[in-house]
Amino acid sequence: MKKSLVKFAASVAMLLIGSISVYADSIPWGYSATSPADISASTSPLSSISFTGASGVASGDSGIIIYNLKTNSSTTDAAPDSFSNVPYNLAISLTDIKATSSLSPGAIATGVVNFSGLFNATNVTSKSLLPGINGWTQVPGNTSPTMASVTLGSDDTGWRTYNVQISSFTSPGQPGGAPGSIQAIVTIAPTDGPGGPGGTGEPPSNTPEPASLVLAGLGLPLVVLLRRRMKKAQA
Repeated sequence: MKKSLVKFAASVAMLLIGSISVYADSIPWGYSATSPADISASTSPLSSISFTGASGVASGDSGIIIYNLKTNSSTTDAAPDSFSNVPYNLAISLTDIKATSSLSPGAIATGVVNFSGLFNATNVTSKSLLPGINGWTQVPGNTSPTMASVTLGSDDTGWRTYNVQISSFTSPGQPGGAPGSIQAIVTIAPTDGPGGPGGTGEPPSNTPEPASLVLAGLGLPLVVLLRRRMKKAQA
C-alpha cells in the first residue's frame, strides 16, 4: 500500500511540474528589428551590404532570425571592392504581449536591445564575394558584445527579463546569390520589476493557486484512506 501511495504522489508531482513548465513556455512576445542604412565598401561606394530586419511573434524561449543580409555591387573583376572592419549598428525591439494589456501605470511593454558589429569581406564584385570574419563590439550596458537584456512587464502581469544572445552570423554570398543572416536566441526569466513582483506573471492574490487546490483535492482522499486502514489495524 505504501509503495502505491508513493508512486501516486510522485505521479501527481510530475504532473504539476509539467503544468508549471508548460505555463512558463507559453509566455507570448513579439520582436521587430530595425533595418539600418546600407554599409558601403571601404574601397568604393559601388558595393554595399543591406540589412533587412525581421519581425514576428514567438512563445517562451526561442531562436529567431533577426536580420537577412544581401550583397549589392556594380564593380567589375578588374577592380574588386573590400570591406575592412566596416561598422554597423542593429536595434531589436521586444514586446511583452501580456504587458500590452496591463492596467498598471508603470507597465513597460516594449524595450530595445542594441548590437554593434564590424563587417569584413574581400574580392567583392558584381559576381563574387569572399567572406571575412565578422566581429562584434561592446555596447555600453550590454552583458557582452553578443548579449543584451531588457526587463519588461507590469505589476499586475509580472515582470520578465528578456535575454538576447547573438548565436550566429552568416555572411551573404555574391550579388544575387544566397542571402546572409543573423540569428539570436531569446530566453525569458521571471524577475522583480521596479514596482511589482516577478514570478509566474500572475497578480498577487490571497486566493490559493490552482496547483495548491489540486494538491489539496488529491491529498484529502489519501488521508481518509489512511485513517480507515489505521482503524482496521487497531481493531
